[in-house]
Amino acid sequence: MAGSGRRPMKFGVLGPLRVCRESGAEVVLRSRHQRTVLAALLVGAGQVVTVDRLVEALWGERPPASYASNLQTYVSRLRERLPGATIEHSGDGYLLRVDPADVDVLVFRREVALARAAMAAGDPATAAGRFRRGLQQWRGRPLADLSVPILEPELARWELERVGVQEECADADLAAGTDLTTVLADLHRVVAEHPLRERPYAQMMVALCRAGRRADALAVYRQARNLLVTELGIEPGPELRRLHEAILRGEELPRPGPVPAGAPFPVCQLPPAVPGFVGRADSIAQIERLVEAGDGTVPVVAVSGQPGVGKTALVVTVAHRLRDRFPDGQLFVHLAGASAAPRDPGAVLADLLRGLGVPGGAVPRNLTALAAAYRARLADRRVLVVLDDAATAAQVRPLLPGTPGSAVLATSRRRLSDLIDARHVPVEPLADDETRELLAHVVGAERVAGEPGPAARIGVACGNLPLAVRIAGTRLATRALPLAVLADRLDDERRRLDELAAGDQQVRASLALSVRALSPAAREAFALLGSLGPVSFAGWAVAELLDRPDPERVLDELVEANLLEVACPAGGAEPRYRLHDLLRVYAEELAVAGDGAGPEETDRTPGRAERSPGPTTVDRRAALRRLVTAAAALVGTAARRLPRTLTWARPDEPVGPWRSRTGTASLDADPLGWLGTELDFLVSLIGRAEGCGAERAAIALAERLAPFSWVQGHWTELERGQRLAGRAAERIGDERALARTEFLGGVLRLARGDLAGAAERLGRGRARFTRLGDRHGLACLLSDLAVLYDYQNRAEDAARTAARAITLFREEGDARSVRCWPPRSSPRRTGAWASSTRRWRWTRRRWPRPASWEHRRS
Repeated sequence: MAGSGRRPMKFGVLGPLRVCRESGAEVVLRSRHQRTVLAALLVGAGQVVTVDRLVEALWGERPPASYASNLQTYVSRLRERLPGATIEHSGDGYLLRVDPADVDVLVFRREVALARAAMAAGDPATAAGRFRRGLQQWRGRPLADLSVPILEPELARWELERVGVQEECADADLAAGTDLTTVLADLHRVVAEHPLRERPYAQMMVALCRAGRRADALAVYRQARNLLVTELGIEPGPELRRLHEAILRGEELPRPGPVPAGAPFPVCQLPPAVPGFVGRADSIAQIERLVEAGDGTVPVVAVSGQPGVGKTALVVTVAHRLRDRFPDGQLFVHLAGASAAPRDPGAVLADLLRGLGVPGGAVPRNLTALAAAYRARLADRRVLVVLDDAATAAQVRPLLPGTPGSAVLATSRRRLSDLIDARHVPVEPLADDETRELLAHVVGAERVAGEPGPAARIGVACGNLPLAVRIAGTRLATRALPLAVLADRLDDERRRLDELAAGDQQVRASLALSVRALSPAAREAFALLGSLGPVSFAGWAVAELLDRPDPERVLDELVEANLLEVACPAGGAEPRYRLHDLLRVYAEELAVAGDGAGPEETDRTPGRAERSPGPTTVDRRAALRRLVTAAAALVGTAARRLPRTLTWARPDEPVGPWRSRTGTASLDADPLGWLGTELDFLVSLIGRAEGCGAERAAIALAERLAPFSWVQGHWTELERGQRLAGRAAERIGDERALARTEFLGGVLRLARGDLAGAAERLGRGRARFTRLGDRHGLACLLSDLAVLYDYQNRAEDAARTAARAITLFREEGDARSVRCWPPRSSPRRTGAWASSTRRWRWTRRRWPRPASWEHRRS
């Protein structure tokens, strides 16, 4: 170790984490936290590992309040357990100083570098030995006994590096004349582990031909081709095809030799295409057109969409389809944009250059030089660069090739709007039939066909997101669970995200990554927006909810992060926003956590706390109360701008103190249109009053919406609003509101021809108004009760009731109701009814109008 002149310990990360003393005795670290810290330090051996990265490695998206002191404790205990190790605190992180000979991954890289140097010097036998010594460091999957998501991208890169070294080792063996039985055994293992990589098939074909087994070599080609066509829908690449043709013609095959410096092409780093990929035909065609339309430039296609929508699967599928058009290779880089530590462009460029054959010592140090070397390497070549999970445009720009011929496909959860010259392709959830096809691929077509209804419900609950559908399908495929049972569980929104989890594949964890990347203001806004339910909403509602006059910046951030859908209606109308159903369910979880709900309400599964960005600091109850109050006031303003055509549509005063936090230009310009646009949202708000103390405002909102809903024929919305208002009135004991809901319920039944139901509701309402002494409410009810009597051919009762209504309106000083009579729902104008109508009109003419009365006219 540094400073001691001795190496008392050796570390292994190429397999389960292992720590051994110089004697070979293993040091057992039983604490998961200590093992995680050590693993993170070893993965970044020789570099400072930031505190943020260590914190995410330990606790994921929700560290405890005492994370700093806890981390210090774990590091201190590691130093005690590993006295020979040097763990230094440096800047904003920790540095583990180790001799390269003491860490297996560093030994692996050293041996590989020496092997490549031997190949370049024309000594394949030495190279083969070095490659094998490097590969012997591997004991299995890196850190196989730990699950540390933030380390997974780096560990996956190591595994790709190992596969490449296995292929280089095979080339060295073939060049050195190593026993072909050994070479073929090694290649069979590589092909079994990585069946979609073409290079091992080519090497196996060469080895078989040298062993005099041409028929077996051709069989290997058929096996490779069938697999590529079946799994990816593509033909083998040009190198494999040329080799196949040479074998068919009986030509002498080239002897593998050192890869010339500066010419590692072609190279393919693409991961396998996702099995069961469905749909997206239009998006695939669009991306392919954009890639081909370079026109002397490097085409950049930015594919964006919300978490779990299938961006990477789409781009990898397209990349495999385009392989023939980019014969020099396909590069793939995971940028970890959704994590707490997106990859630095400089580190990415260094890795790319090493993968393109630049010796480690020749890799530049600063970003500008790295980008220049990378572009020089790709100059005048046809290479497809796939940049997966980009965080920002700034992370992408240094990774763009500089000359025509190459192309870039970038995926991101964000829209990357500031990647100015890119062509943007948004990815939407699957269509219903595509969702059913994907579920059938995972579960089995017979099961889906046998339960079509539950299958459709599962798709709806998953919001047609491929990630959610695959997880739901996996749960069904691995358990003896009928589709109907899972559909029932998913119908419960409070438990939906708990059900959409299978091992380390979790919808909640995927959503949490995007939310954690938001600014604090946008994170709080996201949580609050989940409280609005499955409806679209306008900017004014967000302004009231957040108690800020300028919600645009927060809305723009949520839209840019693909956490909020936006629609711009025709005619320049105000944009409307909506949360995808699974995002809304997750947002409401965060809002409930922010309300200070107990563990029994917020921790429905083990480990949920570690996956959440943490509770918000906003008061959801106060925010909803503020919004419902504002909505009631705005609807009152709109109602005053409309002509009064109903006896019971008498404007009242705003409920509680309220001030507009944003402009209401659309309301002022077209109150009727504004009410029509906002109706569904406003009715849903009435139901949101429960639990936030906004019952009186909700009742006022329902009352002010009722005339508009009646006149415009929105009777379903009127009935729902009155039902919700009735529940609010019952909670606070508001007898007048209950009387009014009975009255309007009777009017609706009357309009629909349910005379018995109308009589029952109007009778209850009449009794309540009479008991309260509400003469105006009683007059309104009686005017419609007269209509009911007329329907029932009770002309005398109709005339007497109408006359009583006239008298009450006159005594209450409501001249406008005189103008509104007879009720618009009245279908008859004969007999005693006509007599009462004439008497009403005579009263209107002779009734003096006080000068203080002012009436708005349309």
